[in-house]
Amino acid sequence: MRHTRLLSAFSVKAAFFILLTLSSVTFLQAQTVTFAQFFERNGTNDFVFSNNGTNATFQTIAGGTPIIFIYQNVAGLPAELQGPQNARLFLTATTTTPAFQSPGDPPRDVQRFSGTVTIQIIRDTPCSCGTGSRRNLLTALVTPDGTTQSSLAGDDLSDSAGYTASDTRQNVFYGSDFLGFFPTSQDNLGLSFSSIIPLFSIGAGGFLNSFTAAGTGTFASTPPPVFNPPTAAGVTLSGRVFTTYGTSASRALVTLTDQSGATFTASTNNMGYFRFADIPAGQTVVISVSGKNANYSPRVVNLIDNISDLDFYPEE
Repeated sequence: MRHTRLLSAFSVKAAFFILLTLSSVTFLQAQTVTFAQFFERNGTNDFVFSNNGTNATFQTIAGGTPIIFIYQNVAGLPAELQGPQNARLFLTATTTTPAFQSPGDPPRDVQRFSGTVTIQIIRDTPCSCGTGSRRNLLTALVTPDGTTQSSLAGDDLSDSAGYTASDTRQNVFYGSDFLGFFPTSQDNLGLSFSSIIPLFSIGAGGFLNSFTAAGTGTFASTPPPVFNPPTAAGVTLSGRVFTTYGTSASRALVTLTDQSGATFTASTNNMGYFRFADIPAGQTVVISVSGKNANYSPRVVNLIDNISDLDFYPEE
């Protein structure tokens, strides 16, 4: 009898996951191919949104949420990476952009993210193949493109919501210890959240009220990635940062975020030049700049060879 009850509970959970996943895939696959999905192992509220009054954060609990991760439609995938993978997911996001409510019946609450949204999926144990730690199944970074921001949206006073991001509206890029992504690919992703406690709503400072939720997710691109880890060879990336007056921006902070989510920083010299050396080739990285009295749009760079002319100008 106990065995029957366990199977029944699993079937309900699986059906719920499939329903959420299909809704995400329908949205994502208009122009892309799903290459990975995840769902929580425990089904607990491990995603935490915090309203801090003047800003908000969205992240997973300490230590990440235990998940089942599955690659799909990936050419050349070795047997060890086929089928369900035990992993932990880490989500970090910040915003200083207040939420808004769009009219409807019921109305929808929309929370945009002004900062970079980082999703890391780390395998519980190292794989015998791959590069780096041999544990980074997937890293997804989402940055605003200067005009639009990725968003979390759901019906007001609902117990469910969704987060979406797409290259057509933001900058999405993927990295992995196991996959090779094409430089000209179109990338997008969708996360579905359920069991939101308390119900989805807008609160202090115009941000969503603090809540916890359980989540599932889908990742897609076109063309889909292949099993092709980055090479170990190192390349150099350098460039120059300018001020709003067209002069050299000295002592600006330049940050490189690699495909595993690791960050490296460099400061510009008196002539505005910066340099990163011995960065593993074959991966996609994000370069962001923080300078005085100026805003700079992040740049997504495919590291195939040395780059010496990556220049940054302030947003108009």
